[in-house]
This record gives sequence, structure tokens and C-alpha cells, in this order.
Amino acid sequence: MSPAPSHNPAMEHVNKCTATLRPLIHAGETDSIPHAEKAIDDMLAAAPADQHKASLDHVRAAIDAHCASVFAPHQLKFADAINDYIERLMTRFE
Repeated sequence: MSPAPSHNPAMEHVNKCTATLRPLIHAGETDSIPHAEKAIDDMLAAAPADQHKASLDHVRAAIDAHCASVFAPHQLKFADAINDYIERLMTRFE
């Protein structure tokens, strides 16, 4: 019998964040941008500092993958705003 996969709390935080972001992107309402930013901030607050960059990379990849199937301009604009926020946060790691 193979061992159970290791528990990765950082990925749980990423999954929770992306689960929050997907419907917000789908709705594409600009007044929801603070909710998206809060979801990202909450993820970072819950994750160990040494996992922040990787967590942001995972969220950005999930947003990009989701946007590959999105065609409405307001959804893409919302996703771009989230990616811009992530970019600002990523400057901490330069």
C-alpha cells in the first residue's frame, strides 16, 4: 500500500483563493475587485512567508487558465486588474 499524499496547507489556501476568484472573474464587476484583493491577501496571511511567491504564481496561473476560456471584455478587464494586483505584490520578491 502506498503512503497517503502529504498534506499541503499552502495549496489549500491557493485553492480557496482561486475558488473565490473564479466567480468574481465570471461576473466581472469592477466593484468586486476589493473582494478579489482580499481573497489574495487572506491567502498570503494564511500561508507561510516562504510560500508567498509560489502561492501568487499558482493563483496567477489559475487566473490565466480561467481567462483562456473567457471571452467577455469585462471579465478579461477584471482578471487583468487582479493580475496587476498580483504583480504589485510580486515586487516584494525582486
